[in-house]
Amino acid sequence: MNYYTLAFKKMFDFKGRATINEFWYFFLTNILLFMVLGFLRRPLDLPLVLGDILRVVLIIPTLALGFRRLNDAGFNRWLFLIPMINLLLAGFPSKEN
Repeated sequence: MNYYTLAFKKMFDFKGRATINEFWYFFLTNILLFMVLGFLRRPLDLPLVLGDILRVVLIIPTLALGFRRLNDAGFNRWLFLIPMINLLLAGFPSKEN
């Protein structure tokens, strides 16, 4: 849970560094959150717009965390905007200074 809240605390830090654990715990927690929302949407009669609101809330922390992760791995942070390549590069270990 600490990694998840840390992403929101550093929401506007696009130039720092993020550990591999920090990125993947946030990413996997978001996947789990969307899965639970998807499973509960129909039985609880939740509106579809709820998922869209969640996506909008999570876009800036996800981008900032992804940029910091690629900085830490030693790649150009703008590569995070390329789908599927971003997840591959985020899995690389941290680059030593």
